[in-house]
Amino acid sequence: MLGFELAACHVRHGLVSGSEVWADICLALCDQLEVPLAVCDVQVDRRHSGGLEAAAREARRAALLGFGDDWLALAHHRDDQAETVLFRAIRGTGVRGAGGMRASVPGRGAAGVWRPLLDVPRHELLAYAKARGLAWIEDPSNADSRFSRNFLRKDIMPAIEERFPGASAGLARLGRLCGEASVLLGDLAAGDLAALALPGSARFRRTAALQLSSPRLRNVMRHLLAGSGEAMPDEDRLRETERQFRLDDADAGLRLPFGKVALCVYRDGWWLEPLSAEAAPGSVAWSGEPSVGWAGGRVAFGVTTGEGLAARLIAGQPCELRCRRGGERLRLHAHGTSRTLKNLLQEAGVPPWLRSHLPLLWIGGRLAWVGGVGVADEFRCPPGEAGMMPVWFRL
Repeated sequence: MLGFELAACHVRHGLVSGSEVWADICLALCDQLEVPLAVCDVQVDRRHSGGLEAAAREARRAALLGFGDDWLALAHHRDDQAETVLFRAIRGTGVRGAGGMRASVPGRGAAGVWRPLLDVPRHELLAYAKARGLAWIEDPSNADSRFSRNFLRKDIMPAIEERFPGASAGLARLGRLCGEASVLLGDLAAGDLAALALPGSARFRRTAALQLSSPRLRNVMRHLLAGSGEAMPDEDRLRETERQFRLDDADAGLRLPFGKVALCVYRDGWWLEPLSAEAAPGSVAWSGEPSVGWAGGRVAFGVTTGEGLAARLIAGQPCELRCRRGGERLRLHAHGTSRTLKNLLQEAGVPPWLRSHLPLLWIGGRLAWVGGVGVADEFRCPPGEAGMMPVWFRL
């Protein structure tokens, strides 16, 4: 009748004594309303760098977003928005962070998020609930001012409202305006990145980026990091990143980690790439498998005709993948000369930090292929013959 189906989800953290019965209370209410309920148990990382509060929030959000594939309705209200804006302003998160929570966020392979009560003040919701005799559970941990959010909610916001009536509405309005400004900055960054893009790659021109003003370049960096899902670095970290990015010798190779990604510079290119938590193995035997794990990624071997390695030269030979050890040489072309791998890697534009992780395929004790460089001419598959094409997939 309403064009949608409603379901509920209760997330059980197990952090509060006596909270085990909350699921039963939710179940009774949902049975009364004829709304299906799912109870999700989560494990909270008590060693989280952001503290227990942040860890519980992340675990809860992951559980809720994985609950369905349509829309997740949350009950955040205007006072929550004001609190969020103030909290992020104190942390100095900038315009993007001060934009607060968005009323709706479309899902990307998961449920979208909808906050239909974001413009409604808490006192109106409380009056509505009392007038209709609604019952609810107060989480006792919400009264603990040791948690930063609770401190703002219980101790700071009431004092601000008493001195400046309507402050919550003003902070929420500031959040909306910052949100609009953030969208405009995102549009500007997207346009700048399109102009900086190197054709046929996910990289950007560094010489062109250096022509941007400092605020504009940092805006582009923020946009890229936000798109990768990483938390925004603080202002000092971003300014230091820009300083190193602008150094004359940065084109010789620069790699700055940010969480699970790194901002990389090499020659006239710069980009973001994932960080691998795994080191490359010393050597791995290959016995014809379709793929072999390598440094958090894999080396895949595709069956080809007239390309890659000649299958007849592989058959019966011991094959292994190794890291670079120094002194390797390779001849890539029939009429060329054998050249050092160091020179070939430089010509191929392989960044310095990748060179020690590259997979090198040895067949019968001879170097046959190098990831990022190519196939040795003596192992090259002639036209019309069966072959194997190795490809290194990083992360």
